[in-house]
Amino acid sequence: MEGADRLQEIRAAIELLGPTDHVCTLYDRREEEVAIAVSYLRAGLERGELCVCVVDDGGASILGALASEGVDVDAAMREGRLAILEKPLKQGLKLQQMLGWIDQHAGEARGAGYAGFRIVGEMTWALGDPASLTALAEFEARLNLNQVWTRHACAGLCQFDRRRFSPETLREMIIVHPLVVVGDRVCRNPYHVPPEQYLSPDWPRHETDWMMTNLEQLQQAQDRLRASQERYRSLSRRLLEMQEHERASLARELHDQLGQSLVGVSLILEKIKGDLPPASRAKVPESRRVIEQMLEQVRTLAFELRPSALDDLGLVAALRSLVARHGERAGIPASFTATPTDLRAPAEIETTCFRIVQEALTNVARHARARHVEVTLAMTGDALGVAVRDDGVGFDVDKRPRSSLGLVGMSERAELVGGQLEIESAPGAGTTLRARFPLPQATTEAGASGA
Repeated sequence: MEGADRLQEIRAAIELLGPTDHVCTLYDRREEEVAIAVSYLRAGLERGELCVCVVDDGGASILGALASEGVDVDAAMREGRLAILEKPLKQGLKLQQMLGWIDQHAGEARGAGYAGFRIVGEMTWALGDPASLTALAEFEARLNLNQVWTRHACAGLCQFDRRRFSPETLREMIIVHPLVVVGDRVCRNPYHVPPEQYLSPDWPRHETDWMMTNLEQLQQAQDRLRASQERYRSLSRRLLEMQEHERASLARELHDQLGQSLVGVSLILEKIKGDLPPASRAKVPESRRVIEQMLEQVRTLAFELRPSALDDLGLVAALRSLVARHGERAGIPASFTATPTDLRAPAEIETTCFRIVQEALTNVARHARARHVEVTLAMTGDALGVAVRDDGVGFDVDKRPRSSLGLVGMSERAELVGGQLEIESAPGAGTTLRARFPLPQATTEAGASGA
């Protein structure tokens, strides 16, 4: 199943390739070669392009796979939208002559009203050329040099069987292709050599300079990426800080203003109860119970927004209260332990730890169907660790949706303060979530002296 999923992801990437793309893929399984070729041809046919498949074995497997996916192969070939070119070397077309053949047919395709020209080749057919490595490399490079792809809205996909081509040949094929399929992705190739350089007689003397320049450019790109990531982390930290500030402000307003107003209404009802008619007086206790329920809802909302204990008493007290509330609402035993019991950490780490546990307990309540949940907090060495364990239904970690915002949010929160998040789970075996946060030296020394 895993192999099938990977093939599906490769096919999805291949179908995104468009005009002017010249890409190569290395494969070692026949089903992978067929799946890629079929995806490539089907996308071209759907876009109204003239599609050509160069093969060394008649192309029966590719045509059969196309037909199995709903493509009317007979009609496509009869109408000239799809063509099979078998063993071109045996038909008298040398590798260098193939340049003119592709150029001619690509130009004719546009003139005939096609949206473009698309060619895919399983390159084993080229092994018949006596000077296969040199001729094949020059052939691929000249396709780029002659701008066949851009002049005719032409796209080319070259497939290389790792079992048939030598490592030296595969290395050269990567060098002459601007795009390479790697895993389930189409990657822009940092090792691609511009054709005018590759075909130059002086290329061997300049290869080292090119490598050094390429290394410098890669390093510059990494430096820019690193700076961009740091700006993102800085902005994300600032955004979370502002969110926590707003949460704290709103929690105080709910608790101090709305909460006090509800208490005041309840006291007023009790005070005027004696002045009310008997029928109305009997409703006062019920009204006060409703107000108490509203007051409890306000307290719960204020706690979830930002528990005052987190700022006043610290992480241990806030988590102990959070776990107790979860147990009461979920109706299951919920335990909490902290080692040491008076541990403290920097405010941003305490906030992050609290939010991760809060989200984890929310997930337990929604999905786990657990009978017990346990939260442990411990300061060990130079790090603060927290774990949330439940005995619920569990899930397959490898197959969880990539768009699972709760898990993604927890992981990103941990990373923003230098921490890491791990999840262990299996169907029927419960779930354990662990987060670890490195602590400044001053914090660990204070914790050690306090212990």
